[in-house]
Amino acid sequence: MSASSLDSCRPCATGGPTCGRRSSSYGRTIAVSSTSWISVSTIPQHTWVSKLFGYSFQVEYKPGKQNADADALSRCDEHELGARVHAQALSRPEFPLFDAFRREAQTLPEIVAKRQEIHDGFADTVWSEADGFVLHQGRIYVPASSSLWPQLLDHAHGTGHEGVQKTLQRLRSYFYCSQAAKVVRDYIRGCLVCQRNKTEHLHPAGLLQPLKVPSSVWSDIAMDFVEGFPKVGGKSVVLTVVDRFSKMVHFVPLGHPYTALSVA
Repeated sequence: MSASSLDSCRPCATGGPTCGRRSSSYGRTIAVSSTSWISVSTIPQHTWVSKLFGYSFQVEYKPGKQNADADALSRCDEHELGARVHAQALSRPEFPLFDAFRREAQTLPEIVAKRQEIHDGFADTVWSEADGFVLHQGRIYVPASSSLWPQLLDHAHGTGHEGVQKTLQRLRSYFYCSQAAKVVRDYIRGCLVCQRNKTEHLHPAGLLQPLKVPSSVWSDIAMDFVEGFPKVGGKSVVLTVVDRFSKMVHFVPLGHPYTALSVA
């Protein structure tokens, strides 16, 4: 029941002359005794309490088995006898290059060295080995020197020719490489399909609008704040004020915090 519907039935709920009976509210998640008060701690609770103050009602608690109407809305489906179980499927990209990379991994020096560290116990806990692959947090480690990167990127990017972030997300779900972002960015930048079919979504740049040449001294100035200096006497910022006509400069030392009023 919304707040507007509560306001429309206020005469009846408040026990006014149009209705002489008292309202009752049944809820599975509300329990109020005659000697206790509801603890109001959230903003929605404050809002509803202010709405309910003017009504004449009594909150009665009923167990979930007896309060079937409200219980059906608040409970999840329980796997009881005869209950229907809904199966959910999660789709994800598949890469048919595992066998080829397993053969190549036997000769790549990065993988051979990392596998030896795992066997000797010197590798971090994030590294492991399974089924002929070196894994980093459960993902197959593919060094940048692998010859299968063009095929991996073609599978990850060629499906929908998506951008860098989505291609990285698809690729990183299976593979790990410390230089994956650079490799994916360079591959997408050189993708012919993306170059032919994707255009810039920016407005074309307009004509240059140079500043007018000043005609007198101190009629046009440029200001800038230069920070990062060592603190001397509590000052670590230099305000530069340059006259664009004579190129004369004033240097004003400042200290944090400073405001527009203090600078003026």
